[in-house]
Amino acid sequence: MSKPGKFSGLGTIVLAIVFLVALVFAANNSTVLGWVIAVIAFGWLLLSTFVYIGVHKAAAFGARQVALAQAQMAQQNSANAPADGGTHLVSQDSGSRSAEKARDLKLDHSFKIINVQIGVVNEYLGKDPEMVARALETINITAANGRGMINPNWEAQEAKMDAAMDKKNAERAAARESAFTGEGDEPVSGVIID
Repeated sequence: MSKPGKFSGLGTIVLAIVFLVALVFAANNSTVLGWVIAVIAFGWLLLSTFVYIGVHKAAAFGARQVALAQAQMAQQNSANAPADGGTHLVSQDSGSRSAEKARDLKLDHSFKIINVQIGVVNEYLGKDPEMVARALETINITAANGRGMINPNWEAQEAKMDAAMDKKNAERAAARESAFTGEGDEPVSGVIID
């Protein structure tokens, strides 16, 4: 439970003092009116105490509910978040007009970021290598996020293409190696020019 505020019990304290004063006057004077005032003050004191306790219990319950809701939202967001940390559209309805508009706005923003960072590179090239490196990193991240908005599987597709290209380059290098060493099927022939 959270602690009550500094002056939140002030009203209850004032009612307690009023009750005690009314009780003392009623006991000293032994009049019916004094005892009626003491009973009324006691009733208000009880009501004030119940309200004070009820409000603080409700506030503590509300704070727990808000914390629980925030924790659940954070857990849900982290479970739904992409592993690569890229930018993805909030709307999963990719065919809707609003999703297309949101995607277009985000892509436009990404292109603006890239344009600004290119200006930074041009301005600081040869002057501040750290600034240029940060700008190039921002361009790289922004371009990757933009590609993720267009095609969420671009990284997997690019990895496949890179693997195929590496295989083809290895085959070419092996073919050049065998042609250079003369281990191929055809003899190497040519004219050496000085």
